[in-house]
Amino acid sequence: MPLTEKRVLILGGGVAGATAGLRLAEEGIGVIIVEQDDFIGGYGAQLACKALESCQKCNGCLVEPGLADILNHPNVEILRRSRLVQASRSGDGYEVKLVQQPAYIDPEKCTACGLCLAKCPAAGEGAIRQALSPVDRPRLAINPEVCLYFKDQKSTLCREVCPEEAIRFDLSPQEISLKVEAIILATGFKPYPAENKTRYGYGRVPNVVTGLELEAQLRHEGRITRPSDGKEPKRVAFIQCVGSRDRTGNNYCSRVCCGYALRLGRMLKHRFGAEVSLFYMDFQSFGHDFDRFLASAREELETIRSMPGDVMAGPEGQVEVHYQPEPGKELICRPFDLLVLSVGLTPGQANPELADQLALELDPHGFIQAAAKGEGAGQGNGSGIFLAGTVVRPMDMAEVAAHAGRAAVETLAYLEGS
Repeated sequence: MPLTEKRVLILGGGVAGATAGLRLAEEGIGVIIVEQDDFIGGYGAQLACKALESCQKCNGCLVEPGLADILNHPNVEILRRSRLVQASRSGDGYEVKLVQQPAYIDPEKCTACGLCLAKCPAAGEGAIRQALSPVDRPRLAINPEVCLYFKDQKSTLCREVCPEEAIRFDLSPQEISLKVEAIILATGFKPYPAENKTRYGYGRVPNVVTGLELEAQLRHEGRITRPSDGKEPKRVAFIQCVGSRDRTGNNYCSRVCCGYALRLGRMLKHRFGAEVSLFYMDFQSFGHDFDRFLASAREELETIRSMPGDVMAGPEGQVEVHYQPEPGKELICRPFDLLVLSVGLTPGQANPELADQLALELDPHGFIQAAAKGEGAGQGNGSGIFLAGTVVRPMDMAEVAAHAGRAAVETLAYLEGS
């Protein structure tokens, strides 16, 4: 079979999936990206630019060009709201079955006018979602888990105000069967659930947020506000290693938290004049000029080598952080306007199911086990299954792109030899 007639199934439409897919599509290979969400880009699409007078090399800018290219490439088909339910070996490839949930807002008709969003009584709870990436299409999607129509079958305001008649509720999931020559697993990670660290107050103390939530607000609104009253915080604290390097959480380093907290902290100070404090255990090095970067950050931020014990609600929406400044010293209580939890990266929720469907192994933490050759992306043994990005282990954005590129190269070599 000619190379241009072969097809590769990529599970995951985030940065890893888009990077690997684009590399293969440019070689003339048919690429089918299966994304469980309404929108592509994954968590990478939430990241804000953290540039000061010059670039801080956060690599958030790697996302947009790749998404724009993958959306417009003629060799790429994207199946949104879809998941793998079965995969079986068939000759030189795989026969796979997918289930795709319906698009209640027709992407061919929707003009993203926003009338449905403006009229939706449950918009604040996320009944109608918006794409975070400006290049993604469609721009809007209905979340059936929140939408009132799926609770009472009566709430149809969004449908009534849509001038394009793009909204339909009488749709059902469909099953899709495909034959592909190779599979790339790029399903990514899951952020550590901050509510599991009860002492840090997430979900209990109003002005405690995660780093990803702060990133999403900065990207979408270009500002920072306190959830409790919408005011701009003047004193912001970060707590590092939330859910990482912790025997009661995950006893490994997530590798990205130090970088994003230091960059975010510096950006908050430069753009908004915030006073920023950062509680940490120690710093994970990143980049080729880490020592200089850390020295610059320490000139602008207060870095406190202590992990807080408790977080409590204070007066006027303040967040009170209790910590020990040095071993043997008495606890100190410091008030902040906003507390940001630097949550770590955990294995994808679907990893056990995917490993079972594709006859793969999990490592002790729950990530998909890479091939025995170590850091290689491919599974070897002529299986035709390859791994890309944080499905394997925690990585920063640049590592994800490089790892996914390598997965594409290995997949191409496999296809050429099969």
